[in-house]
Amino acid sequence: MMQSKEDNNMKKILISEWVPEECLKPYEGEFEFTVPSAEKHAFTYEEAYNMVEDYDGYFILDNDGDQKIIDKAKNLKVIANFGVGYDNIDWKYATHVGLPVVNTPTQVTEATAEHAATLIVAAMRGVARYDKEVRAGIWKSPNFSDCDTQVEGATLGILGFGRIGKRVCRKAQGFGMNVIYYDKFRAKPEVEEEFGVTYMEFDEVLKNADCISLHMPYIPENHHLFNAETFKKMKPTAYFVNCARGKIVDEQSLADALKNHVIKGAALDVFEDEPNVNPDLLNLDNVTLTPHIASLTMKARLGMCREALAGITGVLKGEKPYNVVNPETLK
Repeated sequence: MMQSKEDNNMKKILISEWVPEECLKPYEGEFEFTVPSAEKHAFTYEEAYNMVEDYDGYFILDNDGDQKIIDKAKNLKVIANFGVGYDNIDWKYATHVGLPVVNTPTQVTEATAEHAATLIVAAMRGVARYDKEVRAGIWKSPNFSDCDTQVEGATLGILGFGRIGKRVCRKAQGFGMNVIYYDKFRAKPEVEEEFGVTYMEFDEVLKNADCISLHMPYIPENHHLFNAETFKKMKPTAYFVNCARGKIVDEQSLADALKNHVIKGAALDVFEDEPNVNPDLLNLDNVTLTPHIASLTMKARLGMCREALAGITGVLKGEKPYNVVNPETLK
């Protein structure tokens, strides 16, 4: 366990997983950090639970901030998650008890959009399938086949036109795709004109898109938004890409849709019950799977760490950071 020099006047911040020293150095002498060593890598939930009571801030990486943790942390003044999403924190309860919740909304944008665009192309062009076949000694290169789809000229349907959705739009247009979108909060006409996109209602996007790319947050009303009935509304030649949140999709319904050719293919970076993946998906060759690594570039991850720490330390200094998701808790 790494710990900065103790000073009773310093605010104390617990970090659930090892982070690079360069992220902590700017706060040296101002805040006291407790971080697992690189060798230990991470505190378990139980270890964090037993420690958190004495801390002013708790920075969560790959762990949970549930009501039990929040109730135990009597001195806690701010809690943060390493990511845009924060469904691993009981943010409603945190808000109820006046505890600010910090996330990292800006630093994942470019890397996540890059990965989504990569998965769109990989799914439509069968990259993972061909890689698997070549490694198995199979050389399948027909002169005429509709097993894959040309990206240029295809229509991408973006569901959720926020920071990441907009960057995916630009990248898709770079491939020559036409872009339509749906968002609960429709963009202003000048934004639609700037991005060259067409707004459609949810079902119309499903009906018209050659590929769906999901970029909406997980909230209870979005649970299993994509299910058997949703997939039936898509073209049988369409693809489905999810770099948002796993619980938005009923994985069994997706597996069934892929097996029964309700849709043509899919690519997923997020799953319902990570790190577990539906076994039916693992046995399909028309789905590309990556282990929730859309933001995994060192540049993005360092940026996320710095953004979270800036939010945590800002709250502890009495400031009002932009990345507090429940600003009503700030005094």
